[in-house]
Amino acid sequence: MKVEIRKAPPSRATLEVELPPEDVGRGLDRARVRLNQRVNVPGFRRGKAPHALLERVVGKDALYDEAINLLVPDAYAQAVEETGLKPYARPHIDVKPFEEGKPLQFTATVDLIPEVQLGDYRDIRIAAPEPKVEPGEVDAAIGDLRVRRARLIPITDRPAETGDFVLIKTSDVQGSLERLVAGKEYLVELGSGIFPSELEQALIGTGVGTTKTVSMEPAGTSVTVEVVDIKRRELPPLDDDFAKQVAGAASLEALQETLRTKLEGEATARAQRDYQQQVIDAILEKATIELPTSMVEHELNHLLSDLAESLERRGMTLTRYLDAAQKTQAQLADEFRPTAERRLRTQLSIEEVARREGLAPSQEEIDREVEKVGQGLQQDLPRVREWLAQEGRYEALVGTLRRQKALAYLVTKIRGELQ
Repeated sequence: MKVEIRKAPPSRATLEVELPPEDVGRGLDRARVRLNQRVNVPGFRRGKAPHALLERVVGKDALYDEAINLLVPDAYAQAVEETGLKPYARPHIDVKPFEEGKPLQFTATVDLIPEVQLGDYRDIRIAAPEPKVEPGEVDAAIGDLRVRRARLIPITDRPAETGDFVLIKTSDVQGSLERLVAGKEYLVELGSGIFPSELEQALIGTGVGTTKTVSMEPAGTSVTVEVVDIKRRELPPLDDDFAKQVAGAASLEALQETLRTKLEGEATARAQRDYQQQVIDAILEKATIELPTSMVEHELNHLLSDLAESLERRGMTLTRYLDAAQKTQAQLADEFRPTAERRLRTQLSIEEVARREGLAPSQEEIDREVEKVGQGLQQDLPRVREWLAQEGRYEALVGTLRRQKALAYLVTKIRGELQ
């Protein structure tokens, strides 16, 4: 068998394969036997018809097609092994016309798992940030707790102001308004930006019983509302009793310390995430990876499927989401494409680091992760292991742990804690 290979960007190869006449002859013999077992030839039991008669019944084209189906997959697999290629997807195969007694030629074009050139990643150094809690963050957290425990007090001595809560009832909606339906009541916090700004602004200065028709964008859109009630927010006193009610703290000072500890933990976690992102950015800046089109499309489909599932959990379909955003699915895919490419480049780069540094999760680490999966699914371990064994889930789990270990190594190395 002769094999010639041509590589082309992005990470694609074309194999020119030629099978010698003797291999083609053996393939035709196998094809005759296979067809004989499937085709009814009058006057003969299956498998017993003379080959010449069989060929007259099925025709040369059917015989050649059967031989191609037998010969080409094996020849392609052998060519891939001989050339050392690492295909990512199924090949596109084009078989040239052939005749009995002559070679069989075909081309196979296939996307490859891309080669990753990392550059001098071991020399990268980035100073780790010092997480800190700003002085006003504790006060802001306490303020948020007070807002959550606030009471709404009816207002009777003045018109509505910014910050007030106005209960409205809609009686007429013209045009398309996603948040407003005729005949419903809505509590509008003036100045919050939750409802259309034209509506919130129009309600300032109104009193109970006021009826207004408010025009909004786009042109031709309006809503008629009646003010049913107006209330203001009354915050609870900031004292030890408040601390006990909201958090079971012994005092206001103890609540402040609890919140400070929580904020410090959040700041540390945020700093770690930000630092990991800096590390990844630095790795990708030096990396050279040609992503094959099929790999990007596969990742893109994953992202779109995840979005569709997320929308369904919130009671919305992808079609409705696209209609509301005034986008086509193709436009949405174009928006997601950079994210898909970055995710792939990140995953491939981290995998290459793991390969070069000989990093892999231990069996103990894998077992612990399997137990976590079982707890999350509320299933016993045998059932979880069976589930993971299906469709490559176990390999995906191991791959995730391997990349986590490689990223942890890079963070430590780039922070300067490893020689």
